[in-house]
Amino acid sequence: MASKILLLVSLFLTFAFSVVGWSVVINALVKSNQESSYVKSVAPDGTIVDVNYHNIYSVCSVIAAACALLTALSLVSTFSQILSIGRKQRLLHLQGFLMLFGALWLLATVIACDVLFATQSTKITATLNGSAVPQDVIQQMEQSIGVSPEYSKKWYLRLCAILPWFAVLFATLSGLLLHNAARNTNNYRSTEATESEKIARTSDVQ
Repeated sequence: MASKILLLVSLFLTFAFSVVGWSVVINALVKSNQESSYVKSVAPDGTIVDVNYHNIYSVCSVIAAACALLTALSLVSTFSQILSIGRKQRLLHLQGFLMLFGALWLLATVIACDVLFATQSTKITATLNGSAVPQDVIQQMEQSIGVSPEYSKKWYLRLCAILPWFAVLFATLSGLLLHNAARNTNNYRSTEATESEKIARTSDVQ
């Protein structure tokens, strides 16, 4: 009973942090689009500004997909445990495998996101009347409007780099607990079969 409660708690935390994971990615995308629109709006007339942050958001999109998968898996596993339909060994092993796969997938993308977050920045280029604007002029404009191109200074990207780690942690724990539940189910059936054989033998002797 205690192991089932631990599994349910782990699945709930996996669900909660997975929802948080894809939520912060959506929030970051909205904030970045707002910042991009602001930078373009304050540029002088006739200036074409390109704000390129696609490298980190390509990774963040994968984080959102992995978190969405873990959200669905944890929800299905939780209901199967509550309704007692998840006691079949094969089903438990399948759920555990998928949960660990999702955790590994998310781990790889979170590491990539953290590397980009720590080392990369938004690439801003501009042209004025067909001529490229020098980078030092662009940097002065960034400072004047209070916009930093470095990913590490954007709080909404910091959330993307940190919070999904909790989903990785609890998804891994849930996957291991699901495999443990499958083994316990097998052991229980073996014990039950042994007891049935003993009872049958005793009846035959009598």
